[in-house]
Amino acid sequence: MAPDREDLLGPGARASHALHEFAARQLAQGSRGAFARMLDTATIPIFEGFATAGVEALLLKGAGLARLLYQPDEVRGYVDIDVLVCPEHRPSAQQALAGLGYRNSSAALGVDEIGSRVVHAETWLGTPPGAPYPVMVELHRWLPGAKASPGAAWDALWRRRTTIALEGRAVPVLDRIGQALQLAIHAAQHGPEFRKGLVELALGIERWPSETWRAASALASEIDAMEAFAAGLRLIPEGQDIAQALGLPPTDLLEWEIINASTRPRGTFHLDALLESQGAARLAVLRRALLPSRGWVIAAHPWAYLGGVRLLAAYLLHIASAPRWAAKAWTYRRRAARLK
Repeated sequence: MAPDREDLLGPGARASHALHEFAARQLAQGSRGAFARMLDTATIPIFEGFATAGVEALLLKGAGLARLLYQPDEVRGYVDIDVLVCPEHRPSAQQALAGLGYRNSSAALGVDEIGSRVVHAETWLGTPPGAPYPVMVELHRWLPGAKASPGAAWDALWRRRTTIALEGRAVPVLDRIGQALQLAIHAAQHGPEFRKGLVELALGIERWPSETWRAASALASEIDAMEAFAAGLRLIPEGQDIAQALGLPPTDLLEWEIINASTRPRGTFHLDALLESQGAARLAVLRRALLPSRGWVIAAHPWAYLGGVRLLAAYLLHIASAPRWAAKAWTYRRRAARLK
């Protein structure tokens, strides 16, 4: 897991990464098609539960991208179920997942959004009936890279939906234009080491006409994701040509941050949130940075589980480390500021 996610999520991010690694190992040991079918089968009751609860939701990537980008004789492997829900329906979506036996592992591990819009999704874990392995569901609050309000972005993306058939049930997914947008901003999210994402981005550019990418650029503008869209495209030569043809704006700072994500120190997003806030909001950010939830601290320091003096010692250790994190984060941001 990249340090930028651990910055806010701490042990929650590491736990989620471990779950992904487990699923990836199962995928490597078996058939990609069989694993994908298991996830597709698990997707059906989730969307049935959402429909019963009146939840509007889109299946992201996964089977949707497999159907719209890949040929019928090609198999796309994936390790979890990504779902974007209407912001107003998120509580109902959480209840529906809980009713199906899924557990919010992000909440259990003290995952907390501190104000920088980094925690874009929460991880739910469960073992559906008949499934040989646990299934991960990533319940997305918004698409990373989209700066529009979650509600405004949702409205634009919901208008760009189509459906695919999974075991006879119609499941809403982003259409080809929406998929092109997500391919680019997903590449920007994970950077140049995200080999699968870059391969799929190149495949999308090869198989989809320029009109699709022009429309995706317009959608990116609508949800204020143009920077991420342009920076993601520029990660590969084919995308650089598309960005130039579309006249996309320069994104030097974001491209620098993407390339240097592996060196981003812990505390960077806490620092950003602190500098962007004022008054009582700034004090709240400082308090949450120095005094994270009990679950977060215990996940970071399992020996604090018994509470009492051990838990107090874990908090003191966390607070004592804060100045070091802040100094490294300040230095990193100073380096980035030179590009502005």
